[in-house]
Amino acid sequence: MHAILKKATLAAALATVSLSAHAFDADIKVWASVDPTLAMLKADGTALDSVVNLVHNPVNGLVPWSQQVRIYSNDEGKDIEVRVGSAPQLLHTSGAGTPVPLTVSLNGKALTVAAQDFLASDLFDGALPGASIPMSLRIAQTNQAPITAGGQYEGIVTIAMQQKTTSP
Repeated sequence: MHAILKKATLAAALATVSLSAHAFDADIKVWASVDPTLAMLKADGTALDSVVNLVHNPVNGLVPWSQQVRIYSNDEGKDIEVRVGSAPQLLHTSGAGTPVPLTVSLNGKALTVAAQDFLASDLFDGALPGASIPMSLRIAQTNQAPITAGGQYEGIVTIAMQQKTTSP
């Protein structure tokens, strides 16, 4: 009986080794930036793209980019302050060329470093609980003109939002 038990244990160990030799592990790093009060997402509820390619037309300069977005809030009764973190611009990656100023607008309102008030009564119509009306988020070259220095340009557009502390 002891010999049978030894053989069964050996067979189980060999089967485990055989299975683990063909096993595959996938490690996936998961992260989330959580603000329990506000979010800006595409109108369909998916995340905004983290990279946007502004297309250059040699005759007119940069082609404006736009995306339909919604502001999601845990309190539809509070107004929202929206601003850009700093004056948006593109800089040539080599340091050559002149900075290209950008204009960012939300629902037709130009965003600056000074907060713009978006009234809760204008944003939230009750069609989707916690979601604003669809709005156009637009990034465009401030002065539409050809860019004369060729090469790669980069910049960061930071949109900062904050709920007002009191309801209107």
